Amino acid sequence: MDIKTSSVKPLRNTYAYIEKRFGDKPASRYQEATYDIQEEINFHYKPLWQPEFDLYDKGRTVIQMKDWYVLKDPRQFYYGAYTQTRAKQQEILESNFTLVEKHDLLRNISEEILN
Repeated sequence: MDIKTSSVKPLRNTYAYIEKRFGDKPASRYQEATYDIQEEINFHYKPLWQPEFDLYDKGRTVIQMKDWYVLKDPRQFYYGAYTQTRAKQQEILESNFTLVEKHDLLRNISEEILN
């Protein structure tokens, strides 16, 4: 019996809309989840509250930018990373509360501050 390793070459490295921005290289999850996902064409209905504009019309605001995606989150949070970070922060906060209760650290704080 002959065992050999084979590799599968991907057909593409990333999505076309990401490739336009960053080139044909693997994208991060943050890039896939945050860049160019806003629809800009093919809206079937005008909004009832402002029928002179399309949905997500760039002319609706007085703030004009060449590219809205230059505003990036330096932490590169997308939903998955954000919820994982918040869960870790919650665990740390709970461990801090446990430490304070275990060592009775609030006993020396005046009633005036506690209330």
